Amino acid sequence: MIQKILLSVCVGLLVVVSVWAHDDGDPDHHDEVDVSDAVVPDNPTYYEHVKPLLELHCTACHSEGQIAGDIAIDTLEKAVAGANDIAYSVSIGYMPPWMPSELSLPIQHDRSLTDTEIATIIAWADNFAPEGDPADYVAPETSYTLVDIREDMVLQLDEPYTPDETVQDDYRCFAFEMALEQPVFLTGYEFIPDIMEMAHHGIVYKVDVSVARQIERKDSADGRPGWQCYGGVNLSGSDSEMIGTWAPGTLPALYPEGTGYRIEDGEFLVVQMHYNLAITRQPDRTKVTLQFADEGESIRELMTVELTAPVEIPCPAGVEGSQCERVNALDRIADLYGEGQHYYPDALLRQCDQTLNDYGDNTGELAVGHCDNTVPVGLTIYGAFGHMHELGRSFQLEVNPDSDESVMLLDIPIWDFHWQDRYQFAEPFRLERGDVVRMSCIWDNTLSDDPRYVVWGEGTEDEMCFGTVMALIPGQ
Repeated sequence: MIQKILLSVCVGLLVVVSVWAHDDGDPDHHDEVDVSDAVVPDNPTYYEHVKPLLELHCTACHSEGQIAGDIAIDTLEKAVAGANDIAYSVSIGYMPPWMPSELSLPIQHDRSLTDTEIATIIAWADNFAPEGDPADYVAPETSYTLVDIREDMVLQLDEPYTPDETVQDDYRCFAFEMALEQPVFLTGYEFIPDIMEMAHHGIVYKVDVSVARQIERKDSADGRPGWQCYGGVNLSGSDSEMIGTWAPGTLPALYPEGTGYRIEDGEFLVVQMHYNLAITRQPDRTKVTLQFADEGESIRELMTVELTAPVEIPCPAGVEGSQCERVNALDRIADLYGEGQHYYPDALLRQCDQTLNDYGDNTGELAVGHCDNTVPVGLTIYGAFGHMHELGRSFQLEVNPDSDESVMLLDIPIWDFHWQDRYQFAEPFRLERGDVVRMSCIWDNTLSDDPRYVVWGEGTEDEMCFGTVMALIPGQ
């Protein structure tokens, strides 16, 4: 059944906080941070040195009732009890979770620790976590806080959806018709997955009214909410735009002040959920909370630019067999996700003006995918997002590579599938017509438990090289 949403004015603020159980990923990816040159205070104590650091970088998530409340460290007792674990996590750069490197453009809400801060926490733990004098505590001038998303609208199924029993990766789309008295601007959102163990990603698409009859035919045609939608919304001829994304590690998001995505009466918001069912298969009622601009507020309209690059990952050395042949990889994704997927990896090569020869040097241990995109019109951009799966090693978005004018928009040198966020730049950045944006991904097939030739595919055990750039619509 299509979910019809009526926009109502909120009388008060209802703060929705994510409290799902969190999968902390794999710290084995991370090497120890070199802090040998850091200057550390003599005999650091909790109150004078460590408590301010935890409040600045950690306790917004690691507090009772917050996203990582099951590992709370917001009191003296909890911090001291977890001192060694805290020190280890920061010593390998695993916590706080912040994947962009210093090569990236400055990014808002940077949670990373300096070498001195890391060394201070390690020295404190190594000295048996002394408490110190509470009078020495000075609160930090600023701290990272989770943003509050006002609940102006909620996208959620009336009845739960239970994923398909015949597949391991189920893509399902759910349509919500917008019944609005006047256009609104989406200025923030929060995904609240119902069953974290099977939520791979979620996307909110804005879809135009021309496909209303298609949606009506598809929705619940198999007796269950929504419809299968590998590769997008699966609506022919639809004008769809990605306006919100979620993957493990994504936090509640507000768009830059004075900007938003315009939504018209009669349009649809389609929530695509990717359920990976390797661990569990349960009824799901994932919730998406939306915040809109106040009536009369001056808003500039945002758009999303999607970027894709080829995925060509051979088997590692020593792994042989039919599973290592590309043709069998193409047949596999066609069997799993539809015949059209068989041709998509070759379409990606053509889109990027490449051939398989461009990937002749790829190995299972070091496979690279890349694509250059020429900017057709000047754009003001506010942020970027990158997405790979579990074989990912690193991700980059670079403007005008191999030139004196090169700028690194986003550099993630150590990819972690469990921490993917939509990063917003500290200041808007201008792309001029003719600029080239290169997206690059690197994978390591030895991370697979069952290595095979891997091409672009929809499942968690497949791979992607995908990114988005958030920009103002030209002319604003």
